[in-house]
Amino acid sequence: MDIQKQRNVTQRSTFVQILLGLIVNFSSLSPSMSLGFSAVALPYLLDASNPHRLTEDEASWFASLASIASVAAPLGCFLSGPISDRFGRKPAIQSVNVFCLLGWTAITFAYYSPGHQYRLLLVGRFFTGLSTGLSSMPATVYMAEISTAKLRGMLITWNALCFSLGVVVIYILGWTMTSNWGMIAALSGAFPCANVVMVMIYMVESPSWLITKNRHEDAKASLLRLFNSKSHPLEIREEIETLTCDTRRTKADHQLRYFAEPAIYRPFILMSAFFVFQQVSGTFVIVFYAIDIVNEAQISIDPYLAIVIIAATRSVASVIVSVASRRLGRRPLSITSGVGMTLCMVMLSAYVACVQRKIIDHHDWLPLTLLMAYFFTATLGFLTIPFAMSAEVFPSTIRGLATGMVSSMGYICCFVMVKIYPDMLSVMGIYPLFIFYAAMSAIGTIFVMLCLPETKGRTLSEIESYFSVQKPGTELVALA
Repeated sequence: MDIQKQRNVTQRSTFVQILLGLIVNFSSLSPSMSLGFSAVALPYLLDASNPHRLTEDEASWFASLASIASVAAPLGCFLSGPISDRFGRKPAIQSVNVFCLLGWTAITFAYYSPGHQYRLLLVGRFFTGLSTGLSSMPATVYMAEISTAKLRGMLITWNALCFSLGVVVIYILGWTMTSNWGMIAALSGAFPCANVVMVMIYMVESPSWLITKNRHEDAKASLLRLFNSKSHPLEIREEIETLTCDTRRTKADHQLRYFAEPAIYRPFILMSAFFVFQQVSGTFVIVFYAIDIVNEAQISIDPYLAIVIIAATRSVASVIVSVASRRLGRRPLSITSGVGMTLCMVMLSAYVACVQRKIIDHHDWLPLTLLMAYFFTATLGFLTIPFAMSAEVFPSTIRGLATGMVSSMGYICCFVMVKIYPDMLSVMGIYPLFIFYAAMSAIGTIFVMLCLPETKGRTLSEIESYFSVQKPGTELVALA
């Protein structure tokens, strides 16, 4: 009888984890829609028939602000850490919804106030960019803290899945609603409104964070809801004891040595480098300039339909990652991703070069297939794993701040790559630019093979111990 009760508790706990995963990661849907909004709106904002059209420089700033510009992105990431660590994971997620709603509201007003269009667009893009920076960390950290080691590999990738779904949604809206980008912005603002209500009603605070604030009774109450149990089963008592011990150890390290501790600076360097390779390989550039990329690749079908197909491919890959990460681990997926991205960019570059030199005839299906394959393979690792692993590798007392900092470094690099894309395209041409992205993907793959540890099936405490005890000068290799 006791065994059957314990099984029921475990089953209900799995259901609660999945439900919370859906709710908290839904907060990333609307911010991610801002990533693809520039591809939807720019053709009409640059249209010669538009009396309020943007200049090329204004359009570049508009697109790069979508990438969480030099102010919005780091600010969002840095704010997410202190908010999450000081006030809790729940307020951090609510802040995402608030800033995202402000941003979409400003963009909606920009459509209906053409005299103030550019200024309102920049304000709106700043706030939606800020919300994207804010959303890069809390949901993933929260799921890493409340989920079991068995489910964590799947649940921490759902944030990336929601990011890809958001891009699909905005592309579909752009395809179906054509030039009415004001209505698209208004509809996008409905998502954070809905998530505010869901988070208020269903989300429980992270027990790990509550323990760091010495709120042990609140942590027990939160664990009871996570286990969906009215009593204190053995797992809850053991979990409280483990969290308390881990917090005491990491808090001492945090107070005495801060980033000088191996448990912090080693994963910080590792994840920062991974984020840089994520950006310089062109992953986000193609999202922001999707329609331009489709046209440069000489795909003659409706560009809006083409980017919907490409984005849908990314969403399918995100679903695969959520399952495969649990079974295969982070390293195999990241290596597969890097190799696939390299091959796709090399072949796409070769195709465009051959078409331009009239060596081969033009075929719509080939560049579209290669772009789909590029996004599919990128999503398997380089687009998703850095965000997921950042929530795993830092001690609990500094997890929010450190994760926000490494994410902000990635977004700064993202801003730079998106901002200089028009200049790189003008100077290099399209197929040498693709070769550049291929080279960066190849170097990033070598980095992953040599340095990225495996965290599949390991508890957060075991991962922390791995970085703490590693001797200086030792390579980061897969966890046994």
